[in-house]
Amino acid sequence: MYRKHPKGKPYEINGITVNIPPNGYVYNIITNQWEKREIMARSVKKDYQYWERPEPPKDYETKRKKEIATQKTNPGYFNPELQEYRNQEWDRRLNGFWFYNNGHATYITGLHYFYLVHWKLDVGYPSFRMTDRDFFMFLEYCVQDPNCLGMVEVTKRRQGKTMRAGAFLFELTSRSKNKNAGIQSKTFEDAKENVFAKGVIMPFKYLPDFFVPIYDTEKGMTPKGELRFFKTNKRGATDDIFAEKIELESSITFKSADKFAYDGMKLHRYLGDEAGKTKNVDVYDRHQVLQFCLQQEENIIGKALYTTTVEEMEDGGESFKMLWDASNQNEKNANGRTRSGLYQYFMPAYKTLFYDKFGQADEEKAKEFYLAERAALEMDPRALASFIRKNPFTIGEAFFSEADTCLYDAMALNRQMESISWIAEKDLYLRGEFVWEKAERDSRVVFNETSNGKFLVHKKLNIYDYANFNQVEEYGTRKVPKQGKKYAIAVDPFDHSITTSKERSDGACYVYRRYDALDEFSETFLVEYLNRPEKAEIFYEDMIKLCHFFGCEILSEDNKVGLIKYFEYRGYDKFLVKLPGASKYGISATVKTHQQIAEVTESYITENVEKVIFMRLLQDWLKFDINKTTKFDAAMASGYTLIQANKSKFSERVEQKQKIYDIREIFPF
Repeated sequence: MYRKHPKGKPYEINGITVNIPPNGYVYNIITNQWEKREIMARSVKKDYQYWERPEPPKDYETKRKKEIATQKTNPGYFNPELQEYRNQEWDRRLNGFWFYNNGHATYITGLHYFYLVHWKLDVGYPSFRMTDRDFFMFLEYCVQDPNCLGMVEVTKRRQGKTMRAGAFLFELTSRSKNKNAGIQSKTFEDAKENVFAKGVIMPFKYLPDFFVPIYDTEKGMTPKGELRFFKTNKRGATDDIFAEKIELESSITFKSADKFAYDGMKLHRYLGDEAGKTKNVDVYDRHQVLQFCLQQEENIIGKALYTTTVEEMEDGGESFKMLWDASNQNEKNANGRTRSGLYQYFMPAYKTLFYDKFGQADEEKAKEFYLAERAALEMDPRALASFIRKNPFTIGEAFFSEADTCLYDAMALNRQMESISWIAEKDLYLRGEFVWEKAERDSRVVFNETSNGKFLVHKKLNIYDYANFNQVEEYGTRKVPKQGKKYAIAVDPFDHSITTSKERSDGACYVYRRYDALDEFSETFLVEYLNRPEKAEIFYEDMIKLCHFFGCEILSEDNKVGLIKYFEYRGYDKFLVKLPGASKYGISATVKTHQQIAEVTESYITENVEKVIFMRLLQDWLKFDINKTTKFDAAMASGYTLIQANKSKFSERVEQKQKIYDIREIFPF
């Protein structure tokens, strides 16, 4: 799949171009050569050409017993028919298989063949699905790619993820010396019962004897603690079944979900089962530990498979989302690796429900089914979000939040997050810095694109049309903004460069285009700033440059006076906002203000959420808690911005001291 044949066919899966060899060719991993194989067909008629599990020779078990009996007196004897079958199955397991499917020569990987023919599930042997074919080809690409640590899979529930993963763990360790495989799931019990027992041991018990290596039977023929491909310490009658077999000294183990469970251990295969549902462990942090188990110095020696449906962000989804985002195969560093070393794989639910006899998904029928189910839940947003997340059409839907505590329209926010999740960041906004031209303070501000810039600017805004910006007049040492009726800016600031808090609040700021029926950006957030520079003064200067560029005043919290005093010191006090009726610059962070923020935000989301391109803002709105506002910098800053844009509707209640009158002034008599 990663290995190319000069006449092979490129085939794209989830942004990865796999390489399918020419019809009938396989790469023999024993000879390291491309070799020709027969393309099997169950019929000469196209309509009858579909997958049919190849059966062992007739009366295989009887013939095998006779072969074993003969070998006791003639160790070199083997049944030619059985030996041909054994050689055939090993070749197909290692190198892949071709068959005709609806008239098309179809290749499947060796692991996929092993899974279909020999990995028996609780409901029998797996059916052939084209979606499984894509999965196994993608996985094989990850295995062959020297710069890939494996893959992270998101799909709907009950798609055979665990059984496929069990075959992945077993296949290498059961045929290679000194190879270790590890399993972690939501809990220790899940790893033991749902993965090890059902996904590995149950199919293992049904394997033909030529695929069963020597394994430790000291505690019985059905391993319960680990599957060790070692000789049994005590000798007994069971030893005869392993006569003439080599001891591999490999193993498959399972451990708790703890992030240090496999620390220091060398792993060649790893399964992170239900990684999006792991509640009490940060799976992103765990991967930072685990990845070194799969490497020896700079070389990758093992491969990981993370597989899951996604639960609520509070129940493990948030850290898994970080792992997913770090695994984008379209974003690699100079060494050719993603940040996590993994590649993303997503399969839409509508491709995994209804199939024809050729294993092709009936996507339209599945969509109709799921859309009908969604329509039935329209009046229950929480249940609808849960159903969508468990049966997602897109990766954005897989991360839908139920948001039962959300103050706003959770479905609208989820939909907008999903819609922009498929758009590349470079097509949404520009990242960069606002700087003084030629480094001369108070001259003209220009925008420089940089990969690590603190400002995100709406891509469609013509930010380089400088004639429309820097509309500032000077009156002596004082600067006055001239475009306050066009833009609104507000900030949720911080004051101190050093903090002892574990959760340092970012400085947050937004630029907003006020209502203008003739402007395409009317009521749109144009710029986002969410950052905490090492020094507060850097942040304050960033805000001055932003205000200077847009020629607009800024509304800030009045209880954090550092920014206000800095603007006054720099001669930019005319850029500070006083709300109607207020005696001082800024806005107070009171319960009343928080309620006002909730009201204006709710109205904006209802009318204009489709205009928002900033993912962090949408996420903040989705999780916003009016009683714990310090955690939501983006939501607070955007709320202040909406108040600034509609400041005529808001006023500060100024406490006036009551005048004391002499009674004789009122009643002179």
